[in-house]
Amino acid sequence: PLSAPPGPPKAVRPDLPTFAAQVHDAAKARAEGWPGNRKAYISHVWQTIRSSRPEWSLTEIEFKVLLADAHRAARIVLANADLKDKNRIKELQDSAIQYKNVVWHFVRVEG
Repeated sequence: PLSAPPGPPKAVRPDLPTFAAQVHDAAKARAEGWPGNRKAYISHVWQTIRSSRPEWSLTEIEFKVLLADAHRAARIVLANADLKDKNRIKELQDSAIQYKNVVWHFVRVEG
């Protein structure tokens, strides 16, 4: 009997601790600000994760859901943009994650 041609490789989904560690590393590399207030746009972190972890096969929506889950589990800290920089409005819009009554735009980086 003929076997079916192989399909696309199965996505390897990260567990929450692995995901959070990778997000933290990506955010650290892209963070802006000063010590004690370093943050990376969620959209920039997404670009890094998408290119560095293709085996996860995450969509942007799945990435943002996992990000919110990691935040709720206290594995990462998300922050909102309190002062909107008009020159970076596209980055803010691309980064937005709406959860209940809050909108996050950044991954906070400690240290």
